[in-house]
Amino acid sequence: MLRLDQTALLLDALRPPQGMEIDIAVGTTFTLDLTALLTIPVAASFDAMTEGAEPADLLETIRRYSERTVLFCQAGAVSVPSHYRSAHTLIEDTLVEVKKPGGGIFHPKVWIVRFTGSDTVLHRVLVMSRNLTFDKAWDVIVRLDEDPSADAVMDNQGILDFLESLPRQAARDLSQRQQDLVNSLSQSLAQTSLSVPHPFTAGKFVPLIDGFRRSPFRSSYDAALAVSPFLTRDALTAYFKPTAKRKVIVSRPGALNAQAASLRGLHEVYRVKDALLNAQDDLDAFATMGEDSDVASETDSTVAVPSMRGLHAKFYVQDHGQLATAWLGSANLTGGAFGANVDILVELTGPKGVVGVDAVINKRGRKDDLSWIVEPHELPEDDEAASDPEEGISEVDARAYDIASKAVKIVYSLGPEMDGGPWSAVLMVDPWLNVDALVVTARPLSVLAARASEIVDGKAAWGGLVEEEITPFVVITIKAEGSTRNVLVRADIEGDPPSRRKSVIAQAIKSPEDFLRYLAALLGLVSGFGPGGGEGEGGFFGGWVADVRVDRILEDLLTTASRNPTRLESLDQTLTALRADERFGDVVPQSFSELWDAVYDARKDAIG
Repeated sequence: MLRLDQTALLLDALRPPQGMEIDIAVGTTFTLDLTALLTIPVAASFDAMTEGAEPADLLETIRRYSERTVLFCQAGAVSVPSHYRSAHTLIEDTLVEVKKPGGGIFHPKVWIVRFTGSDTVLHRVLVMSRNLTFDKAWDVIVRLDEDPSADAVMDNQGILDFLESLPRQAARDLSQRQQDLVNSLSQSLAQTSLSVPHPFTAGKFVPLIDGFRRSPFRSSYDAALAVSPFLTRDALTAYFKPTAKRKVIVSRPGALNAQAASLRGLHEVYRVKDALLNAQDDLDAFATMGEDSDVASETDSTVAVPSMRGLHAKFYVQDHGQLATAWLGSANLTGGAFGANVDILVELTGPKGVVGVDAVINKRGRKDDLSWIVEPHELPEDDEAASDPEEGISEVDARAYDIASKAVKIVYSLGPEMDGGPWSAVLMVDPWLNVDALVVTARPLSVLAARASEIVDGKAAWGGLVEEEITPFVVITIKAEGSTRNVLVRADIEGDPPSRRKSVIAQAIKSPEDFLRYLAALLGLVSGFGPGGGEGEGGFFGGWVADVRVDRILEDLLTTASRNPTRLESLDQTLTALRADERFGDVVPQSFSELWDAVYDARKDAIG
């Protein structure tokens, strides 16, 4: 139970079982980094993403899996990338922003995934404390896999209620594709048996959403542990009962100091060791732990442990009789988490001796449990004032959440050639409320900050744009005295030329080698998130990709056209865009062009 030599990375936890691929993935996060979102479909290929243009095969991998992914996040909590890249075009329809719930925030961290392959369908649910960012902090993740033969299975009703609630919380309407993906996943998940992870014996999901909001914790118990980076007095009082024999808290120094008076009755108060937060040498020692341990991995290969720089994990354990119950997920020990936020926990019960408080944090100290990374914290005599950076909302934060939750639309139109390009854009935010103390500007993500325009009466405009600068991603900057907040909004888009997104991959193909690597990615023959490790014959550059054997290309194309014809729609769009370029004959082999025409004529109705 929560042994520190059992480490995992999110990207590994999302990797498909051997011989399978991601069919649908629905995720949630509070804060979001768009570049981190790109790593989900291209985990094995992410090192290839340089500051320059992305290769066509990588773009195809992003396109293919982004069309199967829906990610819900708090509106106004999307960070602004350092620069605009063509790959962002391919994830425009992945993101769904959620309205800030009254008095709280949208705060859950979940991935619900369906895998397919060889006439088999499997599901996996990940419940986490980690946002989809590159933050380096201590987090927890619970992985629950489908296993119809499992001795104990999860009660899925809570995750179904949670999944079905997501579309209703969206700030702007979901597309039909997004709604269909959520509905399909919900229907298949309802028939799924998720295995309760050993050594637990029972489990269920606890959604903290409207209509289902309640405290999941026991009213009486023998011992209790809480690990939470953020604390409030009301939540502490409700969780820790005065009659418990052992009461343990682990948190950040600032949060502990701010609630000193409420914590004096606890038996043990801990913080993460300063040495682990600040010294890489100590983390290197941690990374070498458990060389013989049972690390969760599909291939039993060594998993690198990232550097950790803070506490972000949230989990709770309560002993009762011979059993213990643990809750892990996104909810902090705060009044907001259990009273207003949207959050989710997974509840697991098992034998106290292996999953109870003493097993998680032993009083004598062990190198494989929580006691190894924490140290006692001395509370101050009086509570110290402290702000809560995750759940506390400043005036600028509140304005950012408010604007991003409104009807935001950007309209592009083609007009006379201007300085820079023939396209113009108008941003509209409705309803709009002018606030004298705040200045709000906006710009398409694709243009420089110097071209930002002030939003006046809910509108801002730009001219002189080229087609490559058309995007629904808008950077909104809110300035108040002494503070500035930049957020990214995915606006509804009108006037979008049909050729824009279809030509992104074609623009990255510069040579026959580029085209063949793109074709390999489209047919699922590259390593990464494709079927079964996806090396193909002879590896990525071996087999038919290297010597361009027409018979093998025909075989793979016909197989894909028969089993998964919609995958070839991207190929048709790419070839159409390439044919408009004078380089077409130099990039696409003549034999392949003739072959494709024959395949398309035979299967054009199925391809789309």
